[in-house]
Amino acid sequence: MASKLLTRTLVGVLFIVIFLACLLHPYAFMAAMAFVIVVMHIEYYDMAIVRGSYCIEKTFATATSLVMFLGVFSWKLWGLDAKWMLLCTLPYFACCAALVFDKKERGEVRKTENILFPVLYVGLSSALGSLLLFDREGTFDGRLFLSIFILIWMSDIGAYVLGMGFGQKPDSRKLCPDISPRKSWIGVFGGLIFVCLAAVVLKLVGWFSIGWGHVAVLALLVLVCGILGDLFESLIKRHYGVKDSGRIMPGHGGLLDRFDSALAVLPVVAVYLILFEII
Repeated sequence: MASKLLTRTLVGVLFIVIFLACLLHPYAFMAAMAFVIVVMHIEYYDMAIVRGSYCIEKTFATATSLVMFLGVFSWKLWGLDAKWMLLCTLPYFACCAALVFDKKERGEVRKTENILFPVLYVGLSSALGSLLLFDREGTFDGRLFLSIFILIWMSDIGAYVLGMGFGQKPDSRKLCPDISPRKSWIGVFGGLIFVCLAAVVLKLVGWFSIGWGHVAVLALLVLVCGILGDLFESLIKRHYGVKDSGRIMPGHGGLLDRFDSALAVLPVVAVYLILFEII
């Protein structure tokens, strides 16, 4: 048990160090995010589809997500004309064509939704989330992106501390027992307390240059979307009968396990900030 805890702690620290290092330079982030997108696609396909099958289709779907992310990132970083983001449709239609003409697909249980789903779940979320790395002038600044992740982490910590401490009693009300039996409403309140405290601190230190009303909304969005993202990934794993999405992070599982909340939080937060012309 002690060795597992040590491994989990060391891997967690290494993950945070790499995460922070990637926020220091746009090229580092771009390369790291491209790697993360590919790995998350592989993890999902390993759960949903038999290995060694539909390789062409999975490759084109992964390429669609990569081009989508790189297009948005290049648009913000280098001022690339937005029309070039339409290039992501090329691997997408190539994927659709491969599915149509794949003889294995005819008359069999269709895998189309499993192959194309990560484009929405991973690719679109990553592309929209990358907008948080740039201010309105297009300058790369990782503080807002990191601040959102701090809110996600603090929400998770609060939910874990209060949920495990007070939410596991026989009479405790569970949040969604059919999907995640250990998540409780007390854990939700714990996440709310921690995420609000973190939001206040980030505002006071100047990492949030927005009004208090927007800060409150962001904290609430992170809490709600983070919980939904966590439950959604748990639903996927329960459906496919796996405990972890992968094993790339010993003691933590796969990258989908680590970014499950972020995949739901980042696009929603990005859309909110764009609608109010904050980014």
